[in-house]
Amino acid sequence: MDNVYQDTPEVPGIKLRFKALFFDWLFILVCLVVVAILNFIITFFILDGIPQYTSVQAQLIATFCSVVPIILIFSYMEGRAPYASFGKRRTGLKVVYRGNPVAGSLIRNTMKFLPWQFGHMSTISGIYNGFDTPFYITFYALSMILVIVYIGMVFVRKDHRHPGDILAGSTVVKASEQ
Repeated sequence: MDNVYQDTPEVPGIKLRFKALFFDWLFILVCLVVVAILNFIITFFILDGIPQYTSVQAQLIATFCSVVPIILIFSYMEGRAPYASFGKRRTGLKVVYRGNPVAGSLIRNTMKFLPWQFGHMSTISGIYNGFDTPFYITFYALSMILVIVYIGMVFVRKDHRHPGDILAGSTVVKASEQ
């Protein structure tokens, strides 16, 4: 099986990981531009203008129109052959898992995009309720702390694994590694 986890796989360097991340960011940007275009079409041609949304509705729209689709897309790409996101394929990397790659990719990508979700939650809450509320402060802090922890772990750990990798039992390796 081409996604079997090795006990001592050769992990790629930081530069290659960040190059893959850059390509993944471009992929996400394209996805979000498509969502924005669809939103524009729905808003102005079907709804005939911008409706008034409650804070909860705005939270749900942000979650289900951006974060959840990206988690599912990345989980799909990394949970089946070639076990690589767009950026990883472009840079010759893949993800290997200790267990089930489908479950592992869902865990890995949910954790990976959790700071983004917390950022949405804090920003939307701030817009509706003020940027000095406990909800805003808590989720903004969680978002920033998680980003710092994730990036810090990639730099500090020899295997460059972040919390999502640890929970999912996954490691990013060079695609030629078996």
